[in-house]
Amino acid sequence: MKGISNAMLAVILIAAMLVSATLVGGLWYAVSLAAVPAAVEYNGEFDDAYLATKGWFYSDFAEETDCNITSDVLGGSSYTSCIYKNSSAFDLVVSNATDMTLSLVLDIDGGVENMEVDAELQNTGTLKAADDMVIKDAKLYTYDDSPTLIKDLSPYIEDHTEIDGETGPLAGDEYVLYILMRTKALTAVGAAGDDLLKIDLDLTTTEDVDAARITVEIA
Repeated sequence: MKGISNAMLAVILIAAMLVSATLVGGLWYAVSLAAVPAAVEYNGEFDDAYLATKGWFYSDFAEETDCNITSDVLGGSSYTSCIYKNSSAFDLVVSNATDMTLSLVLDIDGGVENMEVDAELQNTGTLKAADDMVIKDAKLYTYDDSPTLIKDLSPYIEDHTEIDGETGPLAGDEYVLYILMRTKALTAVGAAGDDLLKIDLDLTTTEDVDAARITVEIA
């Protein structure tokens, strides 16, 4: 290049290299930003719970007390609502080796990161449910005429008397918590009001109504 000294040529080349590096760096930064996924918001909460009737869902229990939200807990922290009772009292003869099903709809308004499921047979009444019954199966389904299995909770059944599991992320929707119990050879007749099962549900979410407390009793 006539009229341009070696020193000036070196300056021009260095400047061109800097501009090129800046453009490449800016493009890489823009691409890397575009590749970062948007943060998932988990802002769901419990809205209601009730017995399932669609499809093949069935319950051997009837609603005793409607599920109300008290101090941000569906059913109340002291299990004051969300109470379900069996349709007839236990009998020593006819109730041995009897299956009892609870199909409970959980209405979750908005997505949640996780739902912990803790359900435990009780030994507080005349009938000692933890001694005289077992939990045979537990699952979480969509609430549809043709339900889809969302989570098999049966691997989380401990000692046949307790469920201690979790579901992982759930979109806002209605789900059915299905629990199958079976009586053993009963040693005592159950009395009205005996607790059979207490269910604790806890959501991982940013919203307030993140817990449900549900009671299953003898009528």
